[in-house]
Amino acid sequence: MLKKITLNFKSNIVNIQSRFLSNALAKYKENIEDKMQAWQIHSYGGLEELKLSNVRIPVIAKPTDVLVKVEASSINPIDVAMIRGYGAAILNLMRKAKNLTSGQYGELELPLTLGRDFSGIVVSKGHGVGTRLQLGDEVWGVVPVEQQGCHAGYVVVDNTLVSLQPRNLSYIEAASILYAGLTAWSALWITGALCSKNTMTSRTNNKVLVLGGSGGVGTIAIQLLKAWNMHVITTCNSDAVNLVQKLGADVVIDYKLNDADSKIIAEGPYNIILDCANQGPDQIRLKNYPHNTYITLNSPLLKNTDQHGLIVGTVKNIGELLKYNIPIIENKNTVKWGFFTPSETGIKTLKEFVENGKVVPVVKKVYQFQDLPLAYDRVTQGHLRGKLVIDMR
Repeated sequence: MLKKITLNFKSNIVNIQSRFLSNALAKYKENIEDKMQAWQIHSYGGLEELKLSNVRIPVIAKPTDVLVKVEASSINPIDVAMIRGYGAAILNLMRKAKNLTSGQYGELELPLTLGRDFSGIVVSKGHGVGTRLQLGDEVWGVVPVEQQGCHAGYVVVDNTLVSLQPRNLSYIEAASILYAGLTAWSALWITGALCSKNTMTSRTNNKVLVLGGSGGVGTIAIQLLKAWNMHVITTCNSDAVNLVQKLGADVVIDYKLNDADSKIIAEGPYNIILDCANQGPDQIRLKNYPHNTYITLNSPLLKNTDQHGLIVGTVKNIGELLKYNIPIIENKNTVKWGFFTPSETGIKTLKEFVENGKVVPVVKKVYQFQDLPLAYDRVTQGHLRGKLVIDMR
């Protein structure tokens, strides 16, 4: 009898141990499957702040969200700037406002995952997404600058900023377009008022000067302008002349030539000058380039609020606009700020132009995920020809 009780006791112990180990293994597997790798910063500073971390896969928080497994993502100058803390004051205010309006705990300032545009596969979606996107769809999309980014295994983003990937692009090519493309589209179509029927039909002056046409935004801007039947003059270094000519630029001027400024002036006047080279409005006026509207992609808005706070920074921003635009009566030209705009309409436009061959991707180099800091370092050196893409597979 005692022997039987002992055997039963040992059997129960073995069963308990077995169940314990089984549960532990299941929990371990669940934790492993719930993690992803992400390049993050835990404080602001230089590129040395980039750390590869194991973090939890983000979860869908809204009915309109989708969870995407990231296949590729590009590097944009905004990513490098955000490492240094650029825009932190405004972006944190936007995060707090979003948390208040949603009534739930949301985005944090740090640790921060960077990355704004991506291609990938839909792995989960909220019940409000509908049938437009299905699980397993190959997609491309963008992440608003105040949200955690896509230099990670997975990203959550509102479905309006995600669409089916263009049929004629690889996942690498698809990841290279949307952030730069939406910046160019917003600057020209909205800020430059090319959306106006009067602007598009009158054609009294359809000349546009793109300063720095060989970079990420410049290459897309040239192609968009040609798709809108504009006459495009652009500047670049001598080694990029063939590239921008193939993209459709009507006149290409090597900015290093001694007579570059005189050539630019002779080709004017311009309806729009889109400054992708960060020359600044003071330089444009000093060089006397004839134009109606000058659009800079390097506005002082975020920098002023970072340095002076929200109230004083806003006052300085208003002062900047007045400084350049009060003389409009005499000069009859305006200075405007162009921004990246996460727009469903812009994504649709870019997709149509890509699929009909009016916009083609320009990928300079592809880096593996573990080599992402090397891509960031290359962006800091400037003078890129197209985009750098991270292969996440």
